[in-house]
Amino acid sequence: MSKLNAARERTDAKLRYAKIHMAELKMRRLIDGSQGSDWERAHQESFLYHVPGVRDGLLQEINLFHECNLLPREVRKADLAAKLRKLDSRSLSLDIIVRMERMQSTWISIASRMRHLFTHQKAVPRKFHVGGEEDGHVHLRDPLIDELKHKLQQAGSPELLESTLARPEWRAIRDASETDCLDLFAQWHTKAAKLVEHARERMPGAENG
Repeated sequence: MSKLNAARERTDAKLRYAKIHMAELKMRRLIDGSQGSDWERAHQESFLYHVPGVRDGLLQEINLFHECNLLPREVRKADLAAKLRKLDSRSLSLDIIVRMERMQSTWISIASRMRHLFTHQKAVPRKFHVGGEEDGHVHLRDPLIDELKHKLQQAGSPELLESTLARPEWRAIRDASETDCLDLFAQWHTKAAKLVEHARERMPGAENG
């Protein structure tokens, strides 16, 4: 197996692992509901680890496909872009990732912020619903909302939170934070798989790829 195909297999594994955690969360909820247990939290955080990891896998594929010759630990967006400039080359796949991550409202930006929060700071904030149409639902909150709330409070304008979150650039962030995590994870998994497909269409030529 070539190094590129090995990298592709690793990216695909991230999608499979995320799907396993998502399916187990769904099955457990059908049996026990949402208990907020360590088991549930571990599966949520594992999903949030693997799905943004698809992007990291694609960066490794880009490095190999374009023969940038960066060591695996050196493969980052900025380093890839710098290397490609030296090679007088361009990666359309890298362009896709860069465009997505420039916008704070894309699924990959939201998922990455949640992953960064639980990895380096604290647990992702959760909201459990009891009764009503959303009974049993669990929402995970984008930490950017808490940052916005804190800034508005410091500025003496906490009442602006709702109007700010209603703006188009915040709508996707709010929607993600008000969507049941199982539905949100399913959406993100589908989008992650499409990102892999679209990126690889711009990197043809690998075995079985």
